[in-house]
Amino acid sequence: MKQATGVEKSSPLSPPNLALGLRLQSLTGILLALLLLVVGPVEAYSSLFGSLAVYLPGLVFTLLVRRKIGGDSAAFLGTAALAEFGKLALTGLFCALIFIFVKPLAAGFFFLGMITVLVVSWIGLALAFRGQ
Repeated sequence: MKQATGVEKSSPLSPPNLALGLRLQSLTGILLALLLLVVGPVEAYSSLFGSLAVYLPGLVFTLLVRRKIGGDSAAFLGTAALAEFGKLALTGLFCALIFIFVKPLAAGFFFLGMITVLVVSWIGLALAFRGQ
């Protein structure tokens, strides 16, 4: 059954599946930061900033691309390409701003947060496509 957006309810790109993936990523970043409070506050907020540096551009990408699903495929591909470039540029900008303005910063834990949220997003995507 198709929704008003032209995406089937059972599709991996349906709003419930996208929302679940975004929730998994955000909860992972927060949980990792909370667990790292045992190690120290600098490590915890460094990890949280790393998680946000990946999560926020991914969220913007999802919101931009989601609007074009089900319509003209050329418009979708154009939007997806621009959104992907924007996501990479925004991630780089966030990383630069965090490394410049956040002192002290535990770089290893910053990248741990980034990598953890990226891996969870891949797992969420794999789970969404598992039934296809």
